[in-house]
Amino acid sequence: MKKSLTNRLRLKLRLYTLHMAEGTSISDHIAEFTSILNDLGKLDVKVEDEDQALLLLCSLPTQYKSLRDMMIYGREKISLEDVKGNLQAKLHLDNEMTSVDKGSQGVGLVAERGRSKDKTPTGSRSRSKSKHKNLTCNYCKKKGHIKTNCFILQNKQKGRGGVASEEVNVAKDDDTYDVLCVVDNCVNDENAWIMDSGASQHMTPNRDWFETYEPSSGKVLMGNNQLCKVAGVGSVKIKFHDGKIRKLTGVRHIPDLSKNMISLGSLEEKGCKFQSDGGVLRVSKGALTIMRGKRVGNLYFLQESIVTGSVSVANSDSTSDVDVTKLWHMRLGHMSKREMTILSKRGLLCGQCTSSLEFCEHCVFDKQKRLSFSTAIHQTKETLDYIYSDLWGPSRVPSKGNGSRYMLTFIDDFSRKVWAYFLKEKSEAFKVFKECKTLLENQTEKKIKRLRTDNGLQFCNHQFDEFCKVKRNY
Repeated sequence: MKKSLTNRLRLKLRLYTLHMAEGTSISDHIAEFTSILNDLGKLDVKVEDEDQALLLLCSLPTQYKSLRDMMIYGREKISLEDVKGNLQAKLHLDNEMTSVDKGSQGVGLVAERGRSKDKTPTGSRSRSKSKHKNLTCNYCKKKGHIKTNCFILQNKQKGRGGVASEEVNVAKDDDTYDVLCVVDNCVNDENAWIMDSGASQHMTPNRDWFETYEPSSGKVLMGNNQLCKVAGVGSVKIKFHDGKIRKLTGVRHIPDLSKNMISLGSLEEKGCKFQSDGGVLRVSKGALTIMRGKRVGNLYFLQESIVTGSVSVANSDSTSDVDVTKLWHMRLGHMSKREMTILSKRGLLCGQCTSSLEFCEHCVFDKQKRLSFSTAIHQTKETLDYIYSDLWGPSRVPSKGNGSRYMLTFIDDFSRKVWAYFLKEKSEAFKVFKECKTLLENQTEKKIKRLRTDNGLQFCNHQFDEFCKVKRNY
């Protein structure tokens, strides 16, 4: 390729305006991006590695927004190889998840919300049979269809009222089913909350815990194949391990339930992350740990206390917003409330809103300053009317002559003449002052009227006070 201005501008334009077309695989898009960079390299056009990574991320469609935000805001450094590696890993994971979805279905317990039991699963009639002709059903072991479309399993479910006794599909949140796992009786505390990834919603049998409550209908399938009715949905206030009161929303009231359940899946949908280590399960949102569970047996129980009655008058939503505001205040280098509000309106705080900012002790210490000295007004008419004195040191390297590490200076305000003395120790300042005073007064035949210092300890001590009293040189 000829090294010309036209070719350089054309390739730069392709690089800066490149966008991944619909239907293009990520591998083809990376290959096209790399090809443009190679052509620019042949024309001696150098693009920094960080700029290459940013251009590749900006060329991705909207479904890669979470990956793009993670790469840009979650790292100190970014390179093109890191972006390529993450894109290839995401492609590999998507392919694995697709193959798992096509080959098998999950196992779980279901709950109805009152719809007809005679309906077949959504989408089972419209699926094409031709694409499953080489697959084997996991239920009847026959070829030509998968378990979702197995008519034997569907007839069996229809004969039992639409509820399977063994294996059924895992329902999504927008379907007519809720998933609930089976727990044992290792803890008999009725107020304990079990933190479980197998529950699709938060559930409790205690009606008096709810701060807000709306009647609802539906049923939950328990582990013993019995259906429990959902009486209502509302929110519960909980005082967590850190002393903060937060509101748990979307809680189902099930009177026949024997345990209180917290759905980790519902928390993950709201942007929370959870990890367990050393028998402790932590649920965090950003850098703030909002829940903590302790393992008892093989179950994790929330460390909390329920807030009911008059105590729950406090607004837990505002408490949570205050925590978020304080967290972003520290993250952004103690930014002001007005500037954080601007960032929140622009959607740059991960969609979180800010509230009033509490008193920040660090901001007060950082912004305070020492008051300046007042301006001194004086007029000198002759020498020794006004003398300035200051002590400098200690020096890291002593002098070669006598090993002095300090220097004491005296400056006459009228003549601007300077006398300098070198000291080995700071305690010699009083002795040198008396020598200098005697020398100056004998040479000029005048008396020192005023001596001004910086109130250092070498001047503000008992020896100087007694000397000034005797000489009456205030």
